Amino acid sequence: MSQGKPFTLMPADHELSTVEAANFLNVSRPFLIREIDAGRLACRKVGTHRRIAFSDLEAYSLRMRSDQEAALDEMTRNADELGLGY
Repeated sequence: MSQGKPFTLMPADHELSTVEAANFLNVSRPFLIREIDAGRLACRKVGTHRRIAFSDLEAYSLRMRSDQEAALDEMTRNADELGLGY
């Protein structure tokens, strides 16, 4: 807040719809549904609707970011080994 950056406060047990969760992750809703169906993101069903706990969404986001960074590091190592000069 002191740095002028936006933030959101929400209860630890807050649940989001698939649309809200997709917006939070900046991905499409179909992608999010595939991640849920593949078991990479936990959710619970309320009738026919899926609800994702914010804590699960946050953990998924951190895992996704870590996987992306590892893939970029690997690409950098490969480029260095091949002498591509990136």
